[in-house]
This record gives sequence, structure tokens and C-alpha cells, in this order.
Amino acid sequence: MCFKRKPGLGRYNGSRAEWYCAYRNARVLQRDGREPNPATAGIEWKASLIVAFERNGSGDPLQGPVASRLTMNRLIDELLA
Repeated sequence: MCFKRKPGLGRYNGSRAEWYCAYRNARVLQRDGREPNPATAGIEWKASLIVAFERNGSGDPLQGPVASRLTMNRLIDELLA
């Protein structure tokens, strides 16, 4: 018998506005040089981990200028095509 997994993030489930606020606060804390605080929980903790330990190693992609991000996306699309 196969049970379908229900979509959701559990305790990290929140609205777009809550995630936006959490990411913004995490970027401010990261810019000030502070590490993620394990005493926080939920969305704030997850956002601080994502911002602090970017998987691609290039830092926070939302801090870069829009023009350079668009150029990079176009270049990647050209390489993949």
C-alpha cells in the first residue's frame, strides 16, 4: 500500500511574509557577523541557517545587484542550450 506524502514544512510552514521577514532578519544578522542562534526556533532558525551556510558558497544571492544576477542567469541559459 502506498501513502502519498502530504506537502508542507511542518514547523517551518509559514506565509510568504513570515519567510520574507525571517530572511531579512537573518541577512542583517549575517552582515553584522553573528552566527545562527540555536535558541531560536521555527522559521527564524531555518532562515538563519540557510543564509549563513549557503550551499553554493557564493553568499547570499539576494545581496547582489539585479543586473549581475540577470546576466549570470542568461549566461547559464546559453551554456545549457
